[in-house]
Amino acid sequence: MNIKLRSTSDGLIYIKQSVIINLKRPNSLEGAKALGKPIIVNVNHINFLSHNIDGNVTFFMTNGFEISMNVFYDEAEEILNNAKAGLAFPTFSNDIQEKLI
Repeated sequence: MNIKLRSTSDGLIYIKQSVIINLKRPNSLEGAKALGKPIIVNVNHINFLSHNIDGNVTFFMTNGFEISMNVFYDEAEEILNNAKAGLAFPTFSNDIQEKLI
């Protein structure tokens, strides 16, 4: 099972490192590094979801960072809405969940 994004009932979003195109703050010299682990984002720190200048699906964060991803907009929107509602999506058995983290 190749899960790119998932939400937890605690309002967290896990973003698989391989789908991240760019993790940066606009007007900075360099972006942040993802180091092969999932990025964990608190849904309360996301201002909005949209496309950036390059046309990539992007979470725009309250701290100014942009997380651009290689996913469909509908998929990111569904995960964002589920995280805001406190719903874990998709749901897994404990074995699969441990492998993702």
